[in-house]
Amino acid sequence: MNETIVGRSKSIEQLKKQITKAAKGAKDILIIGEPGVGKGVVARRIHSELYGSASDQHPYLSVNASVIDDRELEAVLFGFEKGVPGMPPTTKRGLFELANDGVILIEEVEDASFRNQMKILNFIQDRVAKRMGGDDGGSINTRVMLTMKKSPEELLAVHKIYEDLAAKLGGFEQLQVLPLRERPEDIPVLVKHFINEISKDLGIKDVAIDINAIDVLVRHPWKENIRELKAVIDKSILFSSGGKFMLPPELTDEKTEVVKMINNVISGQEFVLDNSLDVIEKGIIERSLTRFGFNQSRAALFLGMTEQTLRYKLKRLAIPSARHRG
Repeated sequence: MNETIVGRSKSIEQLKKQITKAAKGAKDILIIGEPGVGKGVVARRIHSELYGSASDQHPYLSVNASVIDDRELEAVLFGFEKGVPGMPPTTKRGLFELANDGVILIEEVEDASFRNQMKILNFIQDRVAKRMGGDDGGSINTRVMLTMKKSPEELLAVHKIYEDLAAKLGGFEQLQVLPLRERPEDIPVLVKHFINEISKDLGIKDVAIDINAIDVLVRHPWKENIRELKAVIDKSILFSSGGKFMLPPELTDEKTEVVKMINNVISGQEFVLDNSLDVIEKGIIERSLTRFGFNQSRAALFLGMTEQTLRYKLKRLAIPSARHRG
């Protein structure tokens, strides 16, 4: 179970302190952050600190409200009795019951219907899980953790959260996980962590990290946060050869290639000049076409070449024309 909080930014150091505080306290917990920032990792870390060496003896169960429909979410959380229409012909306990003496995490709770949000609120208040088609069950001792993409106040303003649930969350221990673009100093540490982790899984040794590649990764916006970064590292490891870390083509632009080429010349490292020049030339042509609305005549004039030469370069460098881009 991955529960490592990786980073060196002030926000991550503060988050680690909040995790310890939350684990020592008795309040239920709300973790706020964009998709992909690692809210689930934070929840697992809290569970680990809460129970210490006895973590394996205390359940940690989770469900994501954004990936299953309303009725299935209710069945997963509360369970059901035999004979409930539309359910398997059996009795099944829900996660609330199964998480007794442990932790339950409900991710992206704002994506649940107001009906289910109300039922979740009732459980938080009463600690009793009523199965679908059944009577009230016994008292359940579980720590409730919820995650949201935005704060309760922001979600309330756009009618994405049940008002009484939003009010109840005011008494939760609240932790905020910032998006990756707001803590770029964490990116090099995360890159090294993921390279080591993935290389170990694949049995690869001594992958050298190019400083130019790190610079590209730090400047990338990472709209899907750590999830997107890890996917890129996965792909980069596949592109790597001879133990050298290589970025996937979609993250390599002409500016990156110029910097890399100059640094390689200065340091005396080997590189293939033609490949670098192709990347640089392709980037310049693509930017020129975009600037002139893919008008090849104007782009050619701007670049100081004939339209025939431009068309030849488009074909040689596999650059889609305006006609292909629609």
